[in-house]
Amino acid sequence: MNESRITSIGCLAGQLQTPVSKLQEIAAALGIIPTSTINNAPYFDAADVERIAERIRSEQPGVIQ
Repeated sequence: MNESRITSIGCLAGQLQTPVSKLQEIAAALGIIPTSTINNAPYFDAADVERIAERIRSEQPGVIQ
């Protein structure tokens, strides 16, 4: 069975120490839409989470990538 990993925007905000509103802006700029919505919370798949995280890392000066 293929198991897919999804992460809620709230959990992602905590992991990346970034406000939800900023994550929503980044996702929209990258053309990323949530994989699913559960209890009105958007969830993203692992590939999209990585794309969002990469954008955040690229915007933070002095962060080793």
